[in-house]
Amino acid sequence: MSILHTFPRTIRIGHYMCTLEAPMKRLSFSFLAVLALPLVGAACSSQSDDIDATEDGVKTSYGDFASILEGADYDRWIAVKKQLQTGFDNICGDTFCSGDYSNLTTLRLQCSATTVAKKMKDCAWVLGGAITYVNPATGATSVDDRTFDCKIPVAGTAKTFLNTLSAAGDKALRVTLPGTKGSFYDGIANCLSGVVGDLPPAEVPGPFLSMEDYFNNGGAGDGEAWDGIRWGLGTAFDQVCGDTFCEGDYSDIASIKFSCAVDTKANKVRSCNWTFGFANTSVNSKGLLDIDSGTQTCSVKLYANPTTLINALKADPLNAHLPGKTTSLYDSLIDCLP
Repeated sequence: MSILHTFPRTIRIGHYMCTLEAPMKRLSFSFLAVLALPLVGAACSSQSDDIDATEDGVKTSYGDFASILEGADYDRWIAVKKQLQTGFDNICGDTFCSGDYSNLTTLRLQCSATTVAKKMKDCAWVLGGAITYVNPATGATSVDDRTFDCKIPVAGTAKTFLNTLSAAGDKALRVTLPGTKGSFYDGIANCLSGVVGDLPPAEVPGPFLSMEDYFNNGGAGDGEAWDGIRWGLGTAFDQVCGDTFCEGDYSDIASIKFSCAVDTKANKVRSCNWTFGFANTSVNSKGLLDIDSGTQTCSVKLYANPTTLINALKADPLNAHLPGKTTSLYDSLIDCLP
C-alpha cells in the first residue's frame, strides 16, 4: 500500500514520543510492517503516566492537590494539614515567632500535583504577621504587616507524600519529605531567614501605650483576661468566616493581631486595630502555585475604661456591643475586609 503523507517532527508510538530530524514526504509499506520499522534519524523518549492524553494531542495537566485526591487520601490530606498547622502553632513561640513578627499566622497551606499519576509538583505555606506601634504623643497606631509566601520543595507521588506525613503524626512538620533533603519546617525556616520588621517610629514622650504595655506597666485591670479576649476574637472569627467574609474574593482570611491604644492619663481606651491576612492560590499551566496574598487593618474608635471594655467583650468578644455603642467588632469588619 502506498501512502502519501507529511509527518510532523514529533510523533507518538505507544508510550514513546519520537522527534524526527526532518519531515518524511512519501512512504511505501504494509500497514502491519510499520511497527517493525526502525526510526532512522529520530530521538525517542519514554512518556510517564502523568501525561493526560486529549483528542488534540498529549499534555501534562495539573491540579490543586485536594482536587486530585479521592476517598481516604483526601481525608488523610485534611488530617495532615491540621497536624502541620498545629505543629507550627506549638513551636512558633520558641522558633519563628521569637523574631520581630511574634504572631505569625497560617493563611493558606496548599500543594499541586499532576492529575493522572498524582506526582507532587509544588507546595506553599502562606503566613501573615504584624507589628503595631502606638505613638505615645497622639495615640495613633501604625502597623507593619506582611505576608510570607513560603515554598516547600516536594517530589515523588501523592501517595508517598501522604504516607510519610501520616506516619510522622505530630512530628509531620519536621519529617524529611520524600525525594527531598528537607521538611516543611526547613522550608519555612529558609523563607523567614533574615526577616526583620521596619524600624519603629522615633521615640516621643506622651501618655499613650498599647494595651499590652499598659498592663505590663501596672495599669489597672486584668492582663490575662485581655489576652483571653484577643485569643477568643481569633477563634470566633475563624468560626464565622466560612459563611461570611471567606465567601468573597478570598476563601482564606485569618486574624493576625488585635491591639488597642490606651490614654494612661485619662485611663481610657481610645482606639483599636484588628489586622487580618488573606490568601488565595491557583495552579498555573506549569503546575506551579500562583499566590495572591495580602493584609488589611480595620480600625475601631472607642472611649472606654480598659476594665469596662474587657467586661463588655468577655462573653462574646466578636458580637457584643462595644461600650457606649450599639455596634460590635463584627460590625466594624463588614465594610473593611476584602
